[in-house]
Amino acid sequence: MKNSEWGAVSYLQHSKYGSQTSIRVNNNSNNLTGYSSVNAPTCGYTNDNRECNKYGTTSDITLSYNTEIGYLASTTGNITGIYDMAGPIWEYVITAMFDVNDNLLSGKNATYNSGFIGTFGEGGSLTLGYSWPEEKYYDKYAYGSSETDFSRGHLGDATVEMGPFQNSTFNNQVRQTSSWYGNYAYFITSSLPFVVRGGYYTYGIGAGIFTMGHVNGGASDNGFRVVLAI
Repeated sequence: MKNSEWGAVSYLQHSKYGSQTSIRVNNNSNNLTGYSSVNAPTCGYTNDNRECNKYGTTSDITLSYNTEIGYLASTTGNITGIYDMAGPIWEYVITAMFDVNDNLLSGKNATYNSGFIGTFGEGGSLTLGYSWPEEKYYDKYAYGSSETDFSRGHLGDATVEMGPFQNSTFNNQVRQTSSWYGNYAYFITSSLPFVVRGGYYTYGIGAGIFTMGHVNGGASDNGFRVVLAI
């Protein structure tokens, strides 16, 4: 899924064809798909599983997609919608950033990169690797080093429209959030040039359909989803 495709799903969810409200986070700590938090979180990441942001596997905390509570995690508010747009893990969307010389960035460095041929944000390049797919299969963003510079985003991909942005503090940890539901929001940088969406099950209100993060391109426990374009 491209970042713009994620944005399209997000806006459809907020149209008359969707639930038109903040979808419930999947807070299943086993990362099982299609679950919903029993109680809507009222705070973001706290690192201690407090009452305002409970996560786990028991039925008093999280319920599956085929229940009335489970429907709240669907983009349509019923079983026919798309699940897991908020938690339980970050999901890669296919994007690309160009360096100052208009070369595609492969990743952060020789240790943390995507395997695609390109330059590294910290210097050097990957010359033996995978070729990038055709440009129509990924969204492109300009070079930048600031995680708060959303001006490099595109209208329609659920980035620049999410402002204004601000810092919010949860359990003495400062996180940047958007004006849409307080979801976490960080833009890609030269050393973290790939976009992830949705957030972890531990993020509470920080995880959401408009949540955006950044990663270095290396292997991780992030997920992805396949889109069939007709």
